[in-house]
Amino acid sequence: MQQLDTWRGEFGHAYTDRNIEDWNLRLPAFREMLGDLSLQRVLEIGCNRGHNLVALSELLGDQAEVVGIEPNPYAQQLARTFSSKIGVLQGNVFDLPFKDGFFDLAFTAGVLIHISLADLPNALAEIHRVSKRYILAMEYFAEEETVIPYQGRTDLLWKRNFLQHYQTQFPELRLVRDGFYGKDRGFDRTHYWLLEKPQ
Repeated sequence: MQQLDTWRGEFGHAYTDRNIEDWNLRLPAFREMLGDLSLQRVLEIGCNRGHNLVALSELLGDQAEVVGIEPNPYAQQLARTFSSKIGVLQGNVFDLPFKDGFFDLAFTAGVLIHISLADLPNALAEIHRVSKRYILAMEYFAEEETVIPYQGRTDLLWKRNFLQHYQTQFPELRLVRDGFYGKDRGFDRTHYWLLEKPQ
């Protein structure tokens, strides 16, 4: 899990400083993806500054509990001061400090792309474990695993078919909807897959 150590340190700090988004641009996309679902508890794994959490707290209202997990201390601090409507805890995708099925929705946005293939099953298993019903993956897509050079390194970013990875590991997951969002929606060439556990 050398990638995790990288994101906890100065590399992750620099990423946080580079990536400042307007959460308002993302709100229509989240409304399309999730607006018809009944969600009382939502978890984002790897929330960074909290852009997505703030958009979701606006979408879901005060009755919903919107929580983020973030391994980088600097990003955690920024997210905690971003909005009083969200909760942000220290943690990472490999060891989520929650009971099984605690959240109606657990999701990642640009996080799975930074996890090595050897570690990916453990990450997916933790996300699956804490989700009671829905899993959302918002990630770069490629049919075959593709290494993307990133900030001078070749061990930190991969495009993959994350739908295939999820459904291979957990065949019972049903695809509810999928799609693509670009810069006009506040995202960077992002595919999404909304999956549902059997009830």
